[in-house]
Amino acid sequence: MITLSQAMPDLKAREFKIGGLTLTETMISFSIVVLGLILTAIIIRVFFVPRWQKNKKVGAFQLFLEGLVSSIENNARELTGPSASFVAPVYFTLACFICLGTLVEMLGLRPPISDFNVTLVLGVITFVIVQIYGIRKKKLRRLLRYANPLNIVTDGVVPFSLALRMFGSVFSGYLIMHLIYSLPFPIAYPLLGNLIFTVFHALMQSYVFIMLSMCFISEVME
Repeated sequence: MITLSQAMPDLKAREFKIGGLTLTETMISFSIVVLGLILTAIIIRVFFVPRWQKNKKVGAFQLFLEGLVSSIENNARELTGPSASFVAPVYFTLACFICLGTLVEMLGLRPPISDFNVTLVLGVITFVIVQIYGIRKKKLRRLLRYANPLNIVTDGVVPFSLALRMFGSVFSGYLIMHLIYSLPFPIAYPLLGNLIFTVFHALMQSYVFIMLSMCFISEVME
């Protein structure tokens, strides 16, 4: 009989010693996700794009990628106007990272998105972009806004709210999956659990993050 404490994973990521270097479990999964994204982008650019340019027939994979890119680009253009040329590629990249960074759990790795340090960095990226566009749009008026301490607080919580929401959601799914794996008949349950808590989380969290971020950018540009 497995107790709840035995089924629960350690809240702190495991650490590995490589020479004099200490790496955490999430650092390793983070590196795998980043390298995977870079490798995938290179493969698509080198092997697929030239073939698509020569071949007039549109395949399923090309149609999927074009639909995905167009969807994010249309949302960015609707919310941020002419700034979509910068916003869309940035948040498409972040969405891919969040999605793949959640799906690696299906390979037995702890997802990097379950580390608050990672989600905080993503929140800070949005915060910096919001401030840049706010200063470009309103210039000195944007800086005068912080004469009111309340505005400092409301703007300062943006990266933390984005980070905590995504961290809490992904980490809770990570914990639930470990509990499911500890149940009897651990073949059918993980399949259903992965579909609900991993695949759904990966798609939902990437979508919610980019949409909230674009809304913040849109608000500062009004």
